[in-house]
Amino acid sequence: MRILTILVFLITGVLIGFAQQGESYESLLDSAMNASAINHLEEAEQMYKLVLKKDPTNKGNSLVWGNLGSVQQRLNKNDEALQSYTMALNLEPNLVRVLEQRALIYQDKKDFGRAMLDYSAVIDKEPTNEIALINRAYLRMEQNMLNEARLDFESLLSHYPMHRQGELGLAILSQKQERFKEAADRFAMLIERYPNDATLYEARGNMERESKQYELALLDYEEAGRISGDPLYNVMQAMVYLDQKKKKTARVMIDRAARAGMARSLLQEFYDMCK
Repeated sequence: MRILTILVFLITGVLIGFAQQGESYESLLDSAMNASAINHLEEAEQMYKLVLKKDPTNKGNSLVWGNLGSVQQRLNKNDEALQSYTMALNLEPNLVRVLEQRALIYQDKKDFGRAMLDYSAVIDKEPTNEIALINRAYLRMEQNMLNEARLDFESLLSHYPMHRQGELGLAILSQKQERFKEAADRFAMLIERYPNDATLYEARGNMERESKQYELALLDYEEAGRISGDPLYNVMQAMVYLDQKKKKTARVMIDRAARAGMARSLLQEFYDMCK
C-alpha cells in the first residue's frame, strides 16, 4: 500500500512538473478532466488548481471552479468544495448543477436556510427540477413551513406522478397537519404499490399511534417486523401498549425483542418504563 501511495504521488508530481513547463490552459483542463473521469481525484484537484493559476481571468473559470468543487466533494473536502462552488457562482450565478451541489453541502451541514435559498434559485431556473423540489419540500416540512412544503410536494407530483418519495412526503405532511384521513389514504396507496416495504408500514403505524388508532398501529408494526425481521418493531409495539397503560403486555414485547437478539443495554430504559 505504501509503494502504491508513493507511485501515485510520483505520477502526480511528474504531471504537475510537465504542467509547469508550459502546457496550455486547454491541455491542463483536459488532463484535469481525464484524471477526474478515472477517479484519480487528488491528481484532478491539483490539475484544476493549476488551470486556474494558468489563466485566472479566463471566462471558462466558472466551470473550472465548479469541477474543482465536485472533485473536492467526492474527496469529502466539503468546506473546500463549498468555497469552490461559491467562486464558480460568483463568476456565473446561473450554474444550476453547482447550485444543486452547494445546496447538498449546506443541507449536510444543517445550514437549512442557505440550502433552501440555493434550491429556490434552482427551481426559479428549472421549475421541474426533481432534486430541488423534493429536497426543498422536505426541508420546508422539517422547518414547519407546512403550507409551502405542500406546494412543493404537489408541484413535484404534477411533474413526476407516482414519485415514491414525493408521495411519502405528502403522506407524512398530511399527518403533521393532522389530516389523518388524507394521510391514511396516501399510506394505503403506497402500501398497495409497495407491499413489501417495512418502512411504509412503520410510517403508517406512527401516524396511527399519533391519532390513537392503537389496534391499527399494532398491526402495522407487527407487519413491518414480519417483513424486516427487525426486533425494533417489538419495541414499537411495546410503546403502543405503554400509551394504553398496559405495562405487562408491553414487557412481553420487550422480552420478545431481547430474545430476538436486541441488546439488553438498549432495552433497559423500556424495561424501566414497564415497572
